[in-house]
Amino acid sequence: MASKTSSVDLVLEALGGRGRYQKFQYFASNLSVLSASFNLLSIVFVGRHVDHTCKQPVNISDIYRVIDNDFFQANNSILYFDKCNIRVVANISGNVSTSDLSCIYGYEYEEGKETSLMSDMDIVCDRSHLRGFAQTLLIIGQGIGAVILPALSDRYGRRPVQLASHLCVLALGVGVAFAPDYTAFLVIRVFLGIVQQGIVLTSITINIELFHSRHRKLCGLFDSLLWATCNTLIALIAYLMQTYSWRTTQLVYCSVSLFVFVQYFILDESLSWLITNNKTKQVTKNLRKAARISGKDYQTVLNVYKDLQKQKESEKSLTESLLESRDQGVSGKKAGQKEKDKTKSSFLDLMKRKRLAASVFVLWFTWITDSLTVFGLFMTSDSLAGGAHLNFVLFSLLEVPGVFVLYFMVDRYGRKKTSMTLHGIAGIALLVATVFKSEGGGSTWSAIAVPAFSCIGMFGASGAWATSCFFTPEMFPTNLRNFGLGTSSAFARLGGMLAPFASLLAEHVEWAPGTIFGVCCLLVTVLVNVLPESMGKPLPQTLDDVEAWHKKTNAKTADEKNILP
Repeated sequence: MASKTSSVDLVLEALGGRGRYQKFQYFASNLSVLSASFNLLSIVFVGRHVDHTCKQPVNISDIYRVIDNDFFQANNSILYFDKCNIRVVANISGNVSTSDLSCIYGYEYEEGKETSLMSDMDIVCDRSHLRGFAQTLLIIGQGIGAVILPALSDRYGRRPVQLASHLCVLALGVGVAFAPDYTAFLVIRVFLGIVQQGIVLTSITINIELFHSRHRKLCGLFDSLLWATCNTLIALIAYLMQTYSWRTTQLVYCSVSLFVFVQYFILDESLSWLITNNKTKQVTKNLRKAARISGKDYQTVLNVYKDLQKQKESEKSLTESLLESRDQGVSGKKAGQKEKDKTKSSFLDLMKRKRLAASVFVLWFTWITDSLTVFGLFMTSDSLAGGAHLNFVLFSLLEVPGVFVLYFMVDRYGRKKTSMTLHGIAGIALLVATVFKSEGGGSTWSAIAVPAFSCIGMFGASGAWATSCFFTPEMFPTNLRNFGLGTSSAFARLGGMLAPFASLLAEHVEWAPGTIFGVCCLLVTVLVNVLPESMGKPLPQTLDDVEAWHKKTNAKTADEKNILP
């Protein structure tokens, strides 16, 4: 069992663990994250709010003809062009009367009508409730993509799903820029969310499968740093494009997806997927290329792979002999089922095992909490000083310290302790911020403490989410890895869909959002104990490998309890 579990890692180690080939493939896969990030959060600036007032008619006297009251005349009335209505105030024989009209002549925007999607399509006033649909529908699309595309990736390979998704993101991104109306814009956003997940999830899986187990934390570190950098670039591009049309800005954002045409020639299929699915011809071809780029002897690397193949064939022949000797008896059926579990296990097979099912439910709740907390804090970023661009950059940069904590803790103290620490920091900080906000009464110390502890909460929550992205793929065998990551991401979309309601809830119950975020983070801190520790272990290839982790974790816990006086 041990040798088979470490088969892919042995091949990767023969290539240098983190040799030039693996770094090159990491680069080829990860640059597509620019496309994923830009299309996820660009709506913050592309669809930003623009100050406006009701537009004045060419002939002011036309307003009085619209009012069905002869007492309102130009000689006794004053006109006020407000944000969402035209007020006509008349002094009639000493009595002040007011008539309100809707913005029947359209709207006047301070920064120009085409500056934002919302101003260009007049998604304001009585249509302002439609603004949220732009992000909500994209998140719904992400949920759909997170369920569908990882399964295709596990079946057909990481590379084709990555490239197809990236190409679709480019096409749909251009479609968004030329959307004729808001309905078309929303429909395109749904499909954009679906393929955006194809990029994100396959990139994470490719990166995890590229490196030996002891180098995975570097992968997690750079993944998170790249994501924070991408988010910062969103605000920088928006700042530089302030005077341009939102359509031009959108084209700038989606232009990074042109990289897909370069990616087609340089991105290879994951060696882990090829080896697990017995794609021998493609494996040998990729190993030759990898050995050449990494400066390793091809024959040595190939011999490692062939030895592993011989061992696998030996195990397969032994199992087949056992099946034949049992003549399809009861024991033979059990052995056949066991062999099936090892090669082509399904998600239902995973759910039938109590320990593994419990881990999956904990992972799902963890992703919901992380998404809800991070996006919820972004929604309340107005509590920080500065303009919209500065606030966005600050919250993006707050992800970096959490990532470095992840890097230095994850292979020293383990995945579980790292996750518990960061979720604990987030939970406590957000609860403290909530108390200060409720009890401070608008005092000076409260105005300083609430943003400060909210920033600490963002530091913990973003680091915790990076940790979840890092160890979730390690909890699943190869043929279920992308599907497991995909379902977890799908549940994260649920948190993302709930997050926009945080500000609405705060208007009625001020302390509720922070309390919910904090309590959920602390609950995750406790529930993470259910998960097995994967530190220093090769990626599992079968359900039996994962279940063995649970048994070892439980045995270790029992030994620790017996040591206690």
